[in-house]
Amino acid sequence: MATLRFEVKGELGSITLRGFLNAVESALRILGDYDAAISGKPKGTLDWIITDVSTGSLRIVTQSRSRLEDRNYGPEVAAKFIAGWSAIERQCVTPPYLSEQGMKQAKQLTRLIGREGMTGFVAASQTDTVEITPQASANIEQLLKVRQCSIGSVEGKLETISIHGESRFIIYHHRTGKAVTCRVPQERLKTMISTEMLGRRIIASGKVCSNMKGEPLRVDAEDIKVLRRKEELPSTAALSGMDPHFTGDLSTEDYIRSLRSG
Repeated sequence: MATLRFEVKGELGSITLRGFLNAVESALRILGDYDAAISGKPKGTLDWIITDVSTGSLRIVTQSRSRLEDRNYGPEVAAKFIAGWSAIERQCVTPPYLSEQGMKQAKQLTRLIGREGMTGFVAASQTDTVEITPQASANIEQLLKVRQCSIGSVEGKLETISIHGESRFIIYHHRTGKAVTCRVPQERLKTMISTEMLGRRIIASGKVCSNMKGEPLRVDAEDIKVLRRKEELPSTAALSGMDPHFTGDLSTEDYIRSLRSG
């Protein structure tokens, strides 16, 4: 279970109900984006239950409730939610696990600052707090803007496939954990991708579009390669037996020694 506080800053009597509800909805969608990425379940695993409401600014305290019997991803999702806003606000980098759609929800939330009576937001867990200011809005604009496109590839773990509207899937970069949206032509979707690939590491090649930080935002995929799992790779013993006469009359150790001395 995780506790998360979301505060809408502004004077009571000025904050509109429409603005407040839009802010909460955007925050909830961002939590859902992290939930799907961390759990590997496209529809997410958590419900957020209101445990306290207070005024001054409008403050909601929620707790995560898992729909899974054996696992609650709430603490991890809450931690990434706070850390993600901190990365956007203070470092101007795209947070790990937050997809392009999640970043667009973050953009919608920050664009409410200065409107509908709202002057900012605060998100807090039991251990960390981050204030969301107009700086976050300016940073997101930069992070979502395509700076260059070139032919290349992105390697990562495939977690989400969507056939609603534009055909796309999401992979999470193997080093940074950052989400990259991969688009494929509708007519090629069935031949390029399948549900058996979910959870597998793949390489998506095609036109890679990156932002000002050099972070890949999306790939117009032309080719997909599924990488072998570790258990599928041949063992050293298997490799050494591929050509038993490769070293002639020498043992492997003597052969390597002869190469070094020669």
